[in-house]
Amino acid sequence: MRAAFFGIDRHRDPLVGDLTGAARDATALWAIMSDSIQGLDPQLITNENATLEAVRAAMDATLGAADETDVVILGFAGHGTPDHRLVLHDTSVADIPDTTLGMDELAQRFRDTRARAVILLLDCCFSGGAPARVLDVGLVPRNGIAFPLVDVAGQGRILFAASSAEQEALEDPQTRHGLFTKAVIDTLLAAELPIGVLEMVDRVTRLVGADAGRFGYEQSPTMFGQTQGDLMLPPGRVGDRYRAAFPEYGNLQTTGDIRELSQAGIPQDAIDAWHERFPGGLNALQIAAINDRGILSGQSLMVVAPTSAGKTFVGELAALKAIADGKKAVFLLPYKALVNEKFEDFSALYGERLGLRIVRCSGDWQDQVGEVLRGKYDIAFFTYEKFLSLSVSSIHILNQIGLVVLDEAQFITEPGRGMVVELLLTSLVSARQRGVSPQLITLSAVIGHTNSFDRWLDCTLLQTNERPVPLIEGVLDRSGAFTRTGSGGAETVQFIERHRIQQRRPKPSSQDVIVPLVQQLVAGGEKVIVFRNARGLASGCAEYLANELGLDAAQDVLDALPEGDPSAMSERLRRALAGGVAFHNGDLTRDERVAVERGFRGHNSSIKVLVATSTIAAGVNTPASTVIIVETDFPGRVRTPYTVAQYKNMAGRAGRLGFEAEGKSIILADTPMERNQFFRQYVQGQPEAITSSFNPNHPGTWVIRLLAQVRDVPRESVIDLVASTYGGYLAALQNPGWRVQMAENLERLLNRMITDGLIDQEGDNLRLTMLGRACGESPLSLESAMRLVELLRCIEPGDATLENLLVLIECLPERDEDYTPQSGKNGEPRWQQEAGERFGFNIARLLRHRADSDVAFYGRCKRALIVGDWIAGESTTNIEARYSSNSFSRVGHGDIRGFADGSRFLLDSALRIAAIVLGRADNQEAAALLLTRLDLGLPADALPISSVSFPLTRGEILSLYRAGHRDKDTILALNAAQLTAIIGRRGDAFHQALQPALEGA
Repeated sequence: MRAAFFGIDRHRDPLVGDLTGAARDATALWAIMSDSIQGLDPQLITNENATLEAVRAAMDATLGAADETDVVILGFAGHGTPDHRLVLHDTSVADIPDTTLGMDELAQRFRDTRARAVILLLDCCFSGGAPARVLDVGLVPRNGIAFPLVDVAGQGRILFAASSAEQEALEDPQTRHGLFTKAVIDTLLAAELPIGVLEMVDRVTRLVGADAGRFGYEQSPTMFGQTQGDLMLPPGRVGDRYRAAFPEYGNLQTTGDIRELSQAGIPQDAIDAWHERFPGGLNALQIAAINDRGILSGQSLMVVAPTSAGKTFVGELAALKAIADGKKAVFLLPYKALVNEKFEDFSALYGERLGLRIVRCSGDWQDQVGEVLRGKYDIAFFTYEKFLSLSVSSIHILNQIGLVVLDEAQFITEPGRGMVVELLLTSLVSARQRGVSPQLITLSAVIGHTNSFDRWLDCTLLQTNERPVPLIEGVLDRSGAFTRTGSGGAETVQFIERHRIQQRRPKPSSQDVIVPLVQQLVAGGEKVIVFRNARGLASGCAEYLANELGLDAAQDVLDALPEGDPSAMSERLRRALAGGVAFHNGDLTRDERVAVERGFRGHNSSIKVLVATSTIAAGVNTPASTVIIVETDFPGRVRTPYTVAQYKNMAGRAGRLGFEAEGKSIILADTPMERNQFFRQYVQGQPEAITSSFNPNHPGTWVIRLLAQVRDVPRESVIDLVASTYGGYLAALQNPGWRVQMAENLERLLNRMITDGLIDQEGDNLRLTMLGRACGESPLSLESAMRLVELLRCIEPGDATLENLLVLIECLPERDEDYTPQSGKNGEPRWQQEAGERFGFNIARLLRHRADSDVAFYGRCKRALIVGDWIAGESTTNIEARYSSNSFSRVGHGDIRGFADGSRFLLDSALRIAAIVLGRADNQEAAALLLTRLDLGLPADALPISSVSFPLTRGEILSLYRAGHRDKDTILALNAAQLTAIIGRRGDAFHQALQPALEGA
């Protein structure tokens, strides 16, 4: 094989404009080819060395010297002319014909060479404007008849041009590569085996088309010529020449000893803390992230790895490096509970020990938004929704950030929250065009094909299925037979003796298998997680296991549980813990869940078995020896099977590093046939490819939120905003005609949004109105925002109060989608009467607005009443009892908390929209008070109790409130015994915490 690569950015003639990435392109191709093909020593000729004479000499040394066994690869990056000539360093505008390399000369050289095959990669264009690689100085040579590119190619002669004849060949200012060359490089590096030229052409064409679309252009690489058979190219690799040519990609190298990281400038206190936590050093994944992917050199990275593989610490490493460089780091997480957990963990390690400023923003009363807006932090934790909201409404915060770590990136595929993840990532990707480019690290649990997600993000990919503790996966049926993965493939063993599986109820149930299975595992010294698909099933399973196993009480956890305001689940949890078993579901309070999590993951935990709903699989740190998965679908009107990825993430909880040689995951099946089916479907199945939740048939919400990310935009460029999303990128990859079809849909949508008062048009430019921006910066769907506007226009002025707006939020589609327990197929009509009496019949009438059915209307009334009781300080037990019609339509603490959180999440945006529609704003202090009440579940005059310097629970606050101690002064007057009598065992600790205030007084 012979090769030569030419790249010209700088030109002798001052009339020839300079480029920025052509020499870089040629150098990259030269380096990748040199590093990938043993014995190949291609020529590299760039800038002042790339004269016409030098290029012709290189052609002689490659095409001219080749024999019948040779394949010749040539690459040119630089300007082209409108009449199909290649512009060289010494090209003169005054004499273009004699100082350029014409296609006619190339065609003759292609015909004359004896080489078996010739491939010319041509990253220039022959038409276009300023961003393009074309020389257009308004001069047309006398012999300026364009030589057709197709005539250059032929049998065994491939010309692969960056664009079609009428298009521009673009450069990406971020990577400083031509889009075409970058796509060629990425395609070669992504190949694990030799890749055919035709396959390479197909992949490059799709990638370039999608990338150009993100910049608002069209670019379609074009191939001329053909080969006999498919000419193969070796997979690319980064070696010594590439590293030497691009030292910015040179990474710190470590053997795994954490102490070596001091070379990166990370503070010694952090290194000492890490060395204590991980005395064995870094694992293979973390070493690869540093050595090969350059996370400590500012390189962006997508990590895909199983649970417990060490992904989270990759983000920590990059965060401390960013802080050492004077930058800020943010972590984006899917759940409020995870934000709180990480905030507390990082505060203890990095706040107290290193003095770093740790803040959190998750959408509740503890949010430290002010610190974020003023840049008074080092590490911040956000929920996805809160970060998107802040980054759109206060765009300057992106300028402060040096690193963004997105955890659980697989959430982008979810129909609901996927839009939020995609929009916040789109905001980060788009910010690069204005020079704002924080390092981005995405962490994902096991997924299938990445589906160009990493390329859209412009991240390198680090993907592994290796686990620090090997995992045995299998399926167990009611006979005790267990089909599992083995060294030689699937094998079936008798895991439980048949006689131990006995029917325990009038009908066969999963309990018949769960009890003897867990008994056997616990007897073997294992810690077990049992996954159930519903809250009631989880608590019930924990109770019967506690009765059957005969374990010692988990007294340390019982002692850590909060007192006061118990729910029905609180009592059930205590009964389970008395038998050494716990459960974890949405009906527990945050304090109860934290106590259970800490109790289970402790080294000498008294909890041997944890029964949990599937949400614990997403990021909560609770590893076990064995995981049992009882159901394989989500309950509901239509049962939805688990995806393979969801199963793998639950199974990934098995295997405790340092405790077991291997973990086990066991799915339960009823019959041998079902056992074999589940084994094929889940154990042997491949996780689903990552994808976008973008729906091209309903783009309204996407468009208004994308418009909220810009000040104004030309009407014809709205399609570019959509194309910048991951969904738009995938659509362009899959269908080159997508933009034309989408543009037609957008025209109809934009006309409707102008009519609805959401968009103003001035000339060709579009800009969101005040109402449009309020809708676009909110978490509401476009349909929901417009429904709220309708309601506000129907409300009587005297009824437009904060409290009534909170009630009317129940009419929005997001709230209608929230499951509301009701008995019978006709619902519970009694709540409409009570809603009328409590809220007034005008407001109750509006609750009917666009309700799909009478049952939906009754559900709205019921939710509004429950939220009203919650903020009035009603006890959880009373709310549960009052609104639970029977055991099958029970309202639990999780429902109550969920309704309050859902209302709070939308209320802030609803208040902003209401101020615009009604032409007046509510008192901000009163609004903040109502939001805090929704968080805490307290009446307004109980809120002063929550401000004391001690983390009181809702039950403790209500106990003080009901005892008449409603302000700090009356509480300070109480002694330890009196406080203990009122709030329970934490009274003494509370009294001690109050001492500084007493001494100050």
